[in-house]
Amino acid sequence: MDWAFLAISGFLLGSLGYTGWYTTRWEPEARLPYAVIGIGVVLVVTVNTWIDFIRDVSDWFRATTILGYAIVAAGLTLLVKERRGRR
Repeated sequence: MDWAFLAISGFLLGSLGYTGWYTTRWEPEARLPYAVIGIGVVLVVTVNTWIDFIRDVSDWFRATTILGYAIVAAGLTLLVKERRGRR
């Protein structure tokens, strides 16, 4: 479960990074909002990963966190797909 947690956390960070990079290429005014969102996501992923590895947490906590990360990452991926389709 730890490796799935790390893999989906990495996918979330990668999705956000790619979406931010792709968006700010065409909408430079969105740099500050994406920077703020990125800082927040990195903070949340870091704290949740630290808690997961340092403390003994239940599988329900891990599963709901992974589900939340996966939903956010899928939404970011769909955002890029839709923006590419408009061009």
